[in-house]
Amino acid sequence: MVSHRDIDGVLFTGSVQAGVAINRALATNPAKIVALEMGGNNPIVVIDTPMLADASTLIVQSAFTTAGQRCTAARRLIVLDHLYEPLMEQLLKLTDRLIVGEPFADPQPFMGPVIDNRIAEMLVESFVHLLSHGGKPLKNLKRLQEDLPFLTPGIIDTTAMADRPDVELFGPILQVIKVPDFDAAIAEANNTRFGLSASLIGGQQDDFDKFWSSIRAGIINWNRPTNGASSAAPFGGVGLSGNHRPAAYYAADYCAYPVATTEMEQPRAMINIGLS
Repeated sequence: MVSHRDIDGVLFTGSVQAGVAINRALATNPAKIVALEMGGNNPIVVIDTPMLADASTLIVQSAFTTAGQRCTAARRLIVLDHLYEPLMEQLLKLTDRLIVGEPFADPQPFMGPVIDNRIAEMLVESFVHLLSHGGKPLKNLKRLQEDLPFLTPGIIDTTAMADRPDVELFGPILQVIKVPDFDAAIAEANNTRFGLSASLIGGQQDDFDKFWSSIRAGIINWNRPTNGASSAAPFGGVGLSGNHRPAAYYAADYCAYPVATTEMEQPRAMINIGLS
């Protein structure tokens, strides 16, 4: 379908692997519009704020809504050293209260399953990989039933890992990274090939202005979750997250192409020079 001669453009949402394959297939055909909306290794950065309970709620909403199965979900929590202990106390306390279950269970769950058993097993293996390469478990990712893809949220401190994998773990896994200051937080947030969504929690207007101008991402929020983007705004990213053609509100702009015209009601013309 992608290479069919009657297709004028391809608007894709999905994995990096599939998006890169589409881009490669159409690399020699510039006539076709290609808009890629792929995944993210999205950072949520917490700096000075007295409202750590609210910050924890925003982190949980970012990382664990829809069992972490959103391209804009927070995958990395980057926190200043002096906020680490009090923030983790609030975050773990709230995460322990999250209910995992099927949609119509009573009480109503916060999180449902991941997409299937194969993905559930892969996520458990990914968590174990992080543990075996220097990660420190703060809340273990657990499989609730071997035959069903329900997972509890997993939180792991990967600060000490020498080589953190820059991949999108599409599920309820949050990596925590401690940094000494705001500049280091921005550098760590940008330490990825992806560039979809990023949030800053805390700070003042000047801090967010610096964050906004420094972060490589298509969606940059302040004191809001990384997910839940409005369709009334552009939606997309850079790097492995997309090819600078955002979806949502901007999608109509590249489903057509601009045409310039000059017009007169009658064909009037003259040549003033160069005639014998």
